Amino acid sequence: MSLAALTATTIFLALLAAFLGYALWGRSRRRGFDFAIPAGVELRSLMRSMAGMTWGSVSEGNRVTVVQDSSFFDALLDDVATAKHHVHLETFLWQDGNVSDRITAALSAKARAGIEVRVLVDQRGSKKTSPTVWATLNNAGCDFRVYHRARFREFAMYNKRDHRKIAVIDGRIGYTFGHGMADMWGGTPAQPTGWRDTAARIEGPAVNDLQSAFFENWVKTAGVAPLGDAYFPRLAKAGKIPLHVAFASPRESMSAVQRIYYMAIAAARHEIILQNPYFLPDRRARELFIEAAKRGVAISIMLPTSETSDFPIVQHASHYFYGALLDAGIRVLEHVRSGLHQKVMIVDGIWCAIGSTNFDPRSFRINEEITVAMCDDGVASELRAAYLEDERHSVEWTRERWHGRELRHRVTDRLSAMFKRQL
Repeated sequence: MSLAALTATTIFLALLAAFLGYALWGRSRRRGFDFAIPAGVELRSLMRSMAGMTWGSVSEGNRVTVVQDSSFFDALLDDVATAKHHVHLETFLWQDGNVSDRITAALSAKARAGIEVRVLVDQRGSKKTSPTVWATLNNAGCDFRVYHRARFREFAMYNKRDHRKIAVIDGRIGYTFGHGMADMWGGTPAQPTGWRDTAARIEGPAVNDLQSAFFENWVKTAGVAPLGDAYFPRLAKAGKIPLHVAFASPRESMSAVQRIYYMAIAAARHEIILQNPYFLPDRRARELFIEAAKRGVAISIMLPTSETSDFPIVQHASHYFYGALLDAGIRVLEHVRSGLHQKVMIVDGIWCAIGSTNFDPRSFRINEEITVAMCDDGVASELRAAYLEDERHSVEWTRERWHGRELRHRVTDRLSAMFKRQL
């Protein structure tokens, strides 16, 4: 091949690579937008708008029970024991240990009794689980599936993880939660209640929406969706709570779980409380928080420390963003007693959200997530009381502390923040 031909080929391949890179970037990027919220409008009156903007609808007449820490496993297993038709469980993290043994034994027992049991786990989150666990479930008759395995035909999708946490029993009881099936949540002699985390047990019409979310990823993995009223029964009102479930994630727009957070911040008038294990706000999120602070909204953000987090690099990346928030008068606290893993937001004492969604680009743009939002003074008050108890075991950052970080700390924070989209 002549030098001219080689040069032309090289230029063509470079242009082709640039075009393909641009096409992939264009396909993956999501367009943001702002929210025009009328002045003086209370969050309660925005429920239907927020549900509609997240491809959902408000379900009236639900009962929500907040379940904290390792009590979640007790509550879940009590409900599993009563199952008459099916048990569905979708989770990200599963690790060997006492919690795994309890869950495995309970699900296996129901399957052997003729109850339909479907279990969906994420491959990356469960890669350290002993094959014996999966064999036990399969041998008992559970339909066990793994989301996005590490194999060639799924390579292009491998970075998209299933981070949802959902349980549905007989189509009538549903849970969403932050917990993994692992002993760090189940308690140890040194930390009897395990990591701080929060679950919502739901009864009423909204359980159909949790079932829909479960089946969305089940179909991707199993290739079949069982139909019938047993899975989507006509559900009578079980309480008085209006609730909507956000889980959609279209390619070209802000995901439903990101919209929920951003709309709530934009609509806040008095107070925002956010508890989240991973906090990597983008530019628009930082602007929304700062704009809310300027409106007089009292804002408190609680995270784990880099010592108690399972991913210290994420906490160092978070540190990089503290400065602008602290300068705006926003409180930033780190929980020191144990790991903190709940994904809870409380706004104006009336609106709250619980689910699997971290406040970071991976949850907003890449992972499959779920968030349940509701308007109820009682639930909001209960969550706020739990936050205040957590505050007693937290250390608050100050502007002086942030600006006084030593050079090594600053460099670690900055380098970590550079990779925030994938953390």
